[in-house]
Amino acid sequence: MQHAFIVFQYSNGIGHLTRCTALAQALAADFDVTLFSGGRELDGRLVPDGVDFVQLPPTRWDRAPGARPVPVHPERDGADVDRSRSAILVEHFHRLRPAVVVLEYYPFAPRRFGATLDALLDEIERAPRPPLLVCSIRAYPRLTFLDSDTDPAWVNAQLRRRFACVLHHADPDVIPVGSLGTYLEAALRDVPVVQTGFVRRARRPDAAAQPPFGLLLTVGGGSAQGARMLLRWIEAARRGPPELRPLHVVCGPGMQAADRLAVTQASGPDVTVHASVPDLDPLIGASRGVVCMGGYNTAIEAVSLGKPALAFPNGSESDQQFQVDALASRGLLLRGDSRDGVTLEEIGAQMRRLLEFRPARAIDCDGARRSARIVRDLLASR
Repeated sequence: MQHAFIVFQYSNGIGHLTRCTALAQALAADFDVTLFSGGRELDGRLVPDGVDFVQLPPTRWDRAPGARPVPVHPERDGADVDRSRSAILVEHFHRLRPAVVVLEYYPFAPRRFGATLDALLDEIERAPRPPLLVCSIRAYPRLTFLDSDTDPAWVNAQLRRRFACVLHHADPDVIPVGSLGTYLEAALRDVPVVQTGFVRRARRPDAAAQPPFGLLLTVGGGSAQGARMLLRWIEAARRGPPELRPLHVVCGPGMQAADRLAVTQASGPDVTVHASVPDLDPLIGASRGVVCMGGYNTAIEAVSLGKPALAFPNGSESDQQFQVDALASRGLLLRGDSRDGVTLEEIGAQMRRLLEFRPARAIDCDGARRSARIVRDLLASR
């Protein structure tokens, strides 16, 4: 069987990890898949059967213009980590000779990869029969605070020179390519782009088998800001009517121990706190509604199960603002008020609206399977 590589990088949430894991699972029907993760190690990660997982020396970056990747483990030297990451990718490339290489989010955010991909891209270009190179992007592939000075003409040149196509993981009826703005229009000009539908984890067939309880509160991968939001949501729900409770609260695998402890201390007869839940479908399916941040995974998974969702986009993440606005404008979820100064009473009022809300329609979440078919067809047509 031919080999396929997926290379991805993340720092804060786990959206890139979850999405690429779903893609790997779909590709594994036709390829021996190796998944390379450049983000920090996470306990309890789930890798599909039949997929090899390679943890690169992990890096992160700060939320600031001009930020560069830095080692997660401070005792490591940054240049040495770059060399180690690059060497691992090149060694696997020479040994396995993949037919397909999927780079998630590159070249839209070159800084988050640093020098990791440089040698691999050079080897791909020099190969007598280079692999099919595919770019995989989420619904809105831009963070203005991180990539504000990445010239869209440079992104466009990279895509046209190196890549067979771009897979845009969104439902075209919800987020059409033409809605992405002038920066993305310039970056994608004359580039083959295929909208795959949203990518989500494999759906649990029994997700809605239990009677609904109160609300599910979750913040994806988990962060200090996510912990603060969870504590405010818990208090707002406790001040509200009884039908908002009981609460199931999920911190996320990336939340630091001190922040997780602070949330756990809010447990009580009406609040169950989970450190991390690998598969949210049962909790989503059994809830009356979901309160979440505005990242790619949870909001999409809730809507895909027909559940009311109230999403509070992180103000510093432009992709969250864009995605939540797109979903809310089409009646698929409610947009939470993330502005400073919003009171607990105002949050509680939004939660009460959630209990009466119903998504306007279903969304296309077949992106993983469709992406695998597109890759297979591109490879066959070479």
